[in-house]
Amino acid sequence: MEDFNDPTKDSNNYKWGFVYFNQSDPRVFVPKRFGIGYTLNFSKRYVLIGFLLILLVIFYMAFVH
Repeated sequence: MEDFNDPTKDSNNYKWGFVYFNQSDPRVFVPKRFGIGYTLNFSKRYVLIGFLLILLVIFYMAFVH
């Protein structure tokens, strides 16, 4: 049974079609719109900080180290 009230099904909650961004959704991990698995709610500040830290570590390991 499909839940039409699920905010992850609303395409207005996605930026660029694949980045979930919904400030009114309190969840950090949300089910993917298509397929199996979970994605992150990038409207949460600590998700953005964690994502940027991961990118910084990858950049450091690839270019500086």
